[in-house]
Amino acid sequence: MSLPSSRRRQAVILVSFVVFSLLLLSSCRRGAPTPEPTPTPTPFVAPTPPPSAAEKGLGPAPVTSLDYVHKPFGDGACGACHDLQGPDPTKLWGDVDNVCRQCHWQDVPDPNKPVKYQHQPYSQGKCLDCHLPHAGPNAKLLVKAPSELCNGCHQDHGKIVDQNHPSVAKGECNLCHLAHGSDQPAMMRAPQREVCGTCHKDQIDPNISAAAHANAEEIQCSQCHDPHNAAKELPKITRELCVTCHDKLPDAANLKHPHQPYADGRCSDCHPSFHKNPDYPIQSATQSEACNKCHTDHKEVVDQTHPSVAKGECLLCHDGHGSDQPQQLVKPEDEICKSCHAGKFDATATFASHQADKLPACTSCHSPHAPKETGRNVSIACATCHKDLITGNSQHMPVKEGECKSCHPQFHGDQPAKLAAVSTKCTDCHKLDTGPVKHPPYQTGECESCHKPHASSQVHLLAKAPTQLCGACHKDKVASFATSKHATRVPDQCAACHVAHNGTNDNLLMARANAVCEGCHKDLPHGFHPVSGGKDPVRGGELSCVSCHNPHGTSNPADLRASGDALCLSCHQFNQPPVAQRQQ
Repeated sequence: MSLPSSRRRQAVILVSFVVFSLLLLSSCRRGAPTPEPTPTPTPFVAPTPPPSAAEKGLGPAPVTSLDYVHKPFGDGACGACHDLQGPDPTKLWGDVDNVCRQCHWQDVPDPNKPVKYQHQPYSQGKCLDCHLPHAGPNAKLLVKAPSELCNGCHQDHGKIVDQNHPSVAKGECNLCHLAHGSDQPAMMRAPQREVCGTCHKDQIDPNISAAAHANAEEIQCSQCHDPHNAAKELPKITRELCVTCHDKLPDAANLKHPHQPYADGRCSDCHPSFHKNPDYPIQSATQSEACNKCHTDHKEVVDQTHPSVAKGECLLCHDGHGSDQPQQLVKPEDEICKSCHAGKFDATATFASHQADKLPACTSCHSPHAPKETGRNVSIACATCHKDLITGNSQHMPVKEGECKSCHPQFHGDQPAKLAAVSTKCTDCHKLDTGPVKHPPYQTGECESCHKPHASSQVHLLAKAPTQLCGACHKDKVASFATSKHATRVPDQCAACHVAHNGTNDNLLMARANAVCEGCHKDLPHGFHPVSGGKDPVRGGELSCVSCHNPHGTSNPADLRASGDALCLSCHQFNQPPVAQRQQ
């Protein structure tokens, strides 16, 4: 039987070395001289050591100080890998993958039966990308520690210090992966669920976990878990995660009324057990248990008389993820109620007219969870839908007393929100002063342009703070007023000088201009200049304080309408008598 070429070369080298040694020994014995008397001992001088392999250009000398040494290298059998008969003994006698496979054929895939998923360095014959050829500090002669070596290419797996998956944290990548390749994706040692099941048997074994997900063979653990990234190793069940498989789930952004946990991506709020019972709470026996955790206002199931609620069948009426209907109803409310209470929708026997305005008529007065709480007083009934309208520190008296029908006489009619003409309806209760000067919104009956009809955080049910409200129309005056001294010294702002609805004075002043000013500026001297009794030559009307001062503020001292001579010259021209004299 012929030996392989490598073995033949080793045998030739060994025989040559033995023959050479015997010839050298024989020659030394034949030519040895007669011993002479022993001379006086001289100090010992260590002989110069022979040149090392590295000094001869043949590569590093045998190393035994490192933890792991390649056996042929440690034994000095360099010829096992190098072509010692060739012109360059540092060269291998063949391709590196062929040389390595001669000894390590059991550790690598059979080239005649290639695996589906090969490690790229191995498939390209780059063994030295991962292994040192002679010696090193790591097992398998790896060039670096396993985790550091793998992360050199697989940076997406993160740094080892960030991991908490035990096998990854210990750098034991080979517990799950085969370094050279396998028939499993990601070079797994076995099918993924089988590998994970060696440690996580209670989650994987359907006989133990009774999980629907465990019975679905097409589901792989890595679809939900990242085995390398600690931050995602055990993720919360989120909508983004679930929709990768449950692609028929609606997009929460496209739903008018999404269920809040679903909209927030908090699937685990309702489906807390991913492995053991992911269908919870679909079963009717657990629906109310799940829903009542958040919807405590629905009371306990035992207190219900509505059959579907009493049975815990919340999903008969509601969609757990959301819908385009209020309250996440599976369809319009009247259709749901009609499916059981068809006789109650006879127009001659029931007040269902709120439907004409697309309002949830049934639940305006009836509680779908506790039907015994029906026929509630009108204010509570209205508040179920119009809570935002009646919330505020200042409430309209009819709202406060629950007398919604005093303003909405057609509550059960065709248009329950319709009022009579607003101005007429408001003045039935609010008797306002009369006068020839009217505020335009009041004159045209647009009371709601300034007031909220139900409640407000402002006094007098104003829609906004007074200056903001007035500024919507009188922007220039309110803007200048904000910079004047009046802004900090007049407590009621606009209402300190003006009436809101109608009056007898220009600009809806509470009184004649000077009387309004003198309400605060008592005994204020004005010198020789007249402030009344004539006509304002510039603005028209009666001469008054506001002829020279702008009560809404200016950039001039004392809120004067102009500064210095410009103010005087606006009325007094040169070569003419004073205005007061001309007007006599």
